[in-house]
Amino acid sequence: MLRNGSDLTKKSYKNDIFLILFFLIIGLGTFSFMQLHGKSGALVKVRVNNKEFGSYSLNKNQTIRIEEDDWENILEIKNGKASMIKADCPDKICVNHAAISKKGETIVCLPHKVVIEVVDQDGTQKENQIDIISK
Repeated sequence: MLRNGSDLTKKSYKNDIFLILFFLIIGLGTFSFMQLHGKSGALVKVRVNNKEFGSYSLNKNQTIRIEEDDWENILEIKNGKASMIKADCPDKICVNHAAISKKGETIVCLPHKVVIEVVDQDGTQKENQIDIISK
């Protein structure tokens, strides 16, 4: 006869804690590995409505205005990192996104259909190579 607090319940609880800790450690390890071993990119490629708006060096501090008829986003490149500092979209997810500097990192403004991506000097991500997640 089993009661609350039986050995079976305690064992099940310990297994749940172990499983949660295991996945937490794996997740943190993967995140740390990607942060430490990600390669820095050379350019930021800006696309609006899936059309290239421009490519800008991460080595030069600059401010880029990305605008269409009734909206505007402002991208800042400073100290080798790119961040969206202003957007007049309603959700402001792109403005709250962390600065990007490593190949493959992106900032996306969905309402304005703006994609900012860090790429190599030649403007590609070297898609024929294995990415950091596949290693």
